[in-house]
Amino acid sequence: MYYVDGQYVKEEDAKISVLDLGLLRGLSVFDYLRTYKGRPFHLQEHLQRLKYSAEHVGLSLPRCLPEIEEIIHTVQKLNQLSEASIKIIVTGGVSADQFTPSPRSNLIIFAYPLSVYPPHYFKEGIKVITTKLFRSLPTSKTTQYTPAIVAMRRGKEQNAQEALYLNAKDEILEATTSNFFAFKNGVLHTCCSEEVLIGITREVVARLASPYFKMSNEALHYSELGEIDEAFLTASNKELMPVTQIDSQKVGNGKVGPKTMQLMDLFRHYTQAEEWPPLNISRYQDFPSRNSP
Repeated sequence: MYYVDGQYVKEEDAKISVLDLGLLRGLSVFDYLRTYKGRPFHLQEHLQRLKYSAEHVGLSLPRCLPEIEEIIHTVQKLNQLSEASIKIIVTGGVSADQFTPSPRSNLIIFAYPLSVYPPHYFKEGIKVITTKLFRSLPTSKTTQYTPAIVAMRRGKEQNAQEALYLNAKDEILEATTSNFFAFKNGVLHTCCSEEVLIGITREVVARLASPYFKMSNEALHYSELGEIDEAFLTASNKELMPVTQIDSQKVGNGKVGPKTMQLMDLFRHYTQAEEWPPLNISRYQDFPSRNSP
């Protein structure tokens, strides 16, 4: 069952207007999360990011966050999934002139069976490529994924499983659907600039890592690839996924490193905890609310 614009409907009835700006102009934002033992992982943080993304592009949420949370739980129950992927989408709504945003945005929520990556991705690591394509409004989680789709198509042609965005300075920012981490000289680097999306899993991993490793929020330059000892990606569906090759350059010795394995183990235990402490991500909490309910 899907929630679409105030109603719970079957998949074949989950439809929006062809005049919706999400379709016509790409004016829409979303968030994605997964469950552990049926519990949505850091749901409040995902909802805060959804609100930030919506307001950052000029959309108002059609429901307040507690109402959206309740809808998510209802969708979970209706679909009866043991473990689920959950997607929340806010579109620009129907536009009479096909350009001006509607004062009434559209809310779509659905859940589907959680899919997992092959085990050898985590045991052996993956290859990624780099791209000079870039995301518009990178601090917001919009549905404008054309650069990601194009980059991933190129990546698959090179037997890669992800693509890293490089900025004009050749700094490594993030991946198409993940945040990027790398160890260099014992320091764990992950970009935290206004050119990247702050992932919820990224934030969890950074906090798990901080008692054990020196941290840097500065982006690494492409020229530093040969100096990287270990690297990995973080995302809701990828968790911690080791990277052992970037373009033609092996990462370290080309194998999953001990520091990465340590963090994978820490994260695995974290997900099974009875409670997850609030993350209080400043970017999403400090952004001034405009007119959401």
